[in-house]
Amino acid sequence: MDSHQPPTVALITGANSGLGYAIACRIIVEFFTPRTNDYPAASNAGTLIICLATRSIEKAQSAIASINAFLSSRLPERERSRLELAHVTMDLSSPISIVAAAAELRKRYLRIHYVFCNAAVVPFVRIDWTMAAQQLATNFIQALTVPRYKIQGVGWLTDTHSKLYNTSNGSDAAESPPPPELGAAFAANVFGHYYLLHEVMETLHTPATSPENLSRVIWVGSIESDPITFDIEDIQGIKSTQPYESSKTLTDILVLGSYLPGAREHFRSYTTISGREASMVPPTDSIPPLFLIAHPGIISTTIVAIPWWQACAKNVGFWLCRAFGSPWHCIYPFVGANAPVWLALSPHVDLIKGRKWGSACIRGNGEIILETEVDSDVAAHAARLWSQMESIRQRWKVGLESQRWPQ
Repeated sequence: MDSHQPPTVALITGANSGLGYAIACRIIVEFFTPRTNDYPAASNAGTLIICLATRSIEKAQSAIASINAFLSSRLPERERSRLELAHVTMDLSSPISIVAAAAELRKRYLRIHYVFCNAAVVPFVRIDWTMAAQQLATNFIQALTVPRYKIQGVGWLTDTHSKLYNTSNGSDAAESPPPPELGAAFAANVFGHYYLLHEVMETLHTPATSPENLSRVIWVGSIESDPITFDIEDIQGIKSTQPYESSKTLTDILVLGSYLPGAREHFRSYTTISGREASMVPPTDSIPPLFLIAHPGIISTTIVAIPWWQACAKNVGFWLCRAFGSPWHCIYPFVGANAPVWLALSPHVDLIKGRKWGSACIRGNGEIILETEVDSDVAAHAARLWSQMESIRQRWKVGLESQRWPQ
C-alpha cells in the first residue's frame, strides 16, 4: 500500500449480508473505478480499508471471501493491491460489546472517513393475511412498498441490561441508578450506532485545515418511515406496534435535526472531543463529521425471515411493481447501495446534507438517486429527541463505568 498517503477507512455495520455486504462491494468498485464525475478520480483514490462490523468472526470471514470472489472479475489486480478488508466483532444491541469494539477501532485507525450505520433488525412475528389481502387489493404497489401487514413484537427488549445488573461487579454499582432498558429495535437500529459513533468520535474529526474532507456518517434509513409510527414520548418504540418503522422515523429526525438550531447544542455536546480524546485531536482544531441519510429503496434481503415460497412471491411482486413504473423497487442490494455510497463519495457536500436520498430505478434511465420527502415534523421534535438520546447515552456510560467495565 502507498505509504505516502494515509488510507481511506470505511466502517460498515451489518456487512456480512444484504445491503451492508452490497455497500462494501459497491464502495470498493466506485472508489477505484468511478463511473461519473460525482466520484473522485481513480488515480487519486489512494488506498482503501473496508472494515466489516459483524456479530461473529465467522460471518466476517465468509463475507470477506465472498467480496474477494466478487472483485476478482470487477477490479484489476493493481486496484485490488490497494485494498484491505478487515473486520471487527460487535453486537449493536449491547453497549458493552460496543465499548470493546470501539476501543479496538481506536487502536487501529487514527481516522475513519466513512461510517455506514446499516445494521438493523425487524422484530417480525407473522403476516396478517387479512390486512395483506386488503392492502394488496386496494393498492398493489403501495402494499409492496410500505406494507402495513407485518405483525411485530411489542415491548421487546435487549438482554444487556439484565445481564449487566444481575451480575455483581462490586459495590460501586449501587452508587448510581441503572441506565434504562433498551428496546430491541431501537438498540440495534439506532442507539447502538449512536453509542458507537461517540465512542470513536476522535477518529471522525477532521483537521480544521481540511474542511473539504470531512468524515461522513451515512445512516441507512427506510422508505417505510412514517410519523404515525413514532411517539416522542416513547422514542424507543417499546409500546409501538411498528417498532421498526418507529426506529427509522427516529433516524430521519435525528439526522436531519442535527442541522437545526434547536438541536445544535446537543449535537455539539455529542460530537465534542474531550477527556481521553482531547490529547489526540484538540477540539478547537478539528471539525465533527457530517450526518447524512439515505435509503435503499425496496430490495430483496433476508432481514425478515419468511418461508421460501413467501420469499419467491415477494420477489415476483417486486418485479411487477417495477414493471408497472415504481421507481423504488431496486430489488438487488447492489442497486440499493447506490444512494448510501453516493453520499459517502460525492463531492457535492452542500447539495447532499440536510436532505434524505434514496436509491431508485427508472426504465430508460437505469439507476438514479432521488430526494425523498420526509413527512415527520423534524423541527418540532429534533431538540427534544437529541436531548433524550444524549440522556440515555450518558446514563449508559455512567452505568458501565460504575460496573468498572473497561472503557
